Amino acid sequence: MTAVLAGACVEWGASPLALVDVMPRRAAEAMIRNAAVPELGAKPAPGRPLPEPVSESAPDLLRTLLRRRRWRRRSQEGAVARVAMSWFDMEDWLKALITLMADARFRRAVPAGVKAELREAAALVAHRSQRAAWADSLTAMLDDEPLIVVDPRTRRAYSLTMSGVGDNGQLHILRADRLIGDPGRGLLAGDRPARSWVAAATDGDPHLGPTDPAVRAFRLFDGRGAYVHPEGIPADIAPVDGTRVLAVHPPNGTYGLGAGRVFTRMAPALRLERILEPAEAETWLSRVAPAVEDDLMAQGEDGPPGPARSRPCRTSVFAGRPFAPAIRTSSAFHRVTTRSRPGHDPHPGFRG
Repeated sequence: MTAVLAGACVEWGASPLALVDVMPRRAAEAMIRNAAVPELGAKPAPGRPLPEPVSESAPDLLRTLLRRRRWRRRSQEGAVARVAMSWFDMEDWLKALITLMADARFRRAVPAGVKAELREAAALVAHRSQRAAWADSLTAMLDDEPLIVVDPRTRRAYSLTMSGVGDNGQLHILRADRLIGDPGRGLLAGDRPARSWVAAATDGDPHLGPTDPAVRAFRLFDGRGAYVHPEGIPADIAPVDGTRVLAVHPPNGTYGLGAGRVFTRMAPALRLERILEPAEAETWLSRVAPAVEDDLMAQGEDGPPGPARSRPCRTSVFAGRPFAPAIRTSSAFHRVTTRSRPGHDPHPGFRG
């Protein structure tokens, strides 16, 4: 109930900063305790499934855990009760944490050490809690982060600053909106993203669906040559000399995104600071490794996809979910994906 009330108050306009010293630690504690329940519950009741995580089952789970011989002392009942309750209230703590972490002021106020604790705790339960996986991504969110984008074909480069961008699919849309324009003014040639796509990536309805997916304008590679998966997050982009770098390459086909963003309440920002002078652009281009083009669209629409490789990004957090299976025809290779979401809702937060 405490977590529910805290999240609701923030959604109603209260400042989240009063909870900086409490909410992250309570959420981390709930995840750590929750991770211990399956093992602890299996020993006194082998073969008996754990109860569903609904409050009516709490007394049964508590009795099961108290059957362990070393926990039968009355002085330990309080600790056992807290472990048992984590099976039922962890998701409430995570809902509230996600709501708070969507606020840039709150993210900046959470100490780096506490974020590290949250990531460690989330790793224990993310395989069975999508909200824990989202909480992990939010702790890695980049704010006021410099970004260099280079185009090896035109030898142009751009300096940008990004904040609150939830995943690389959203970054695809925003980057295309900022950089595609009149080549005579130093921008990149191409079709600008539809306004509905940009709205879905910023402050509009994030749903785009299979009939109007946001089609990416380029494939992206990081400064070390690795493919940047749309399902990953910006923190996965490897820095070069301390700065994250993206190299744009032709799309080689149609790859659509069915949702513009994952976190509805998180306001993203991608600001074009300046177009780099030719000499500075060449300096950055010289630091960028050749692209290792082993992605799905490496061979173009008519060629076979490249060999499967392990993905460096956290695809378990925002796994690509196809609206339709990949379809190979004689003339096209089309793929439409959207990122997983709680209850098919692409904007996790307190509600739900």
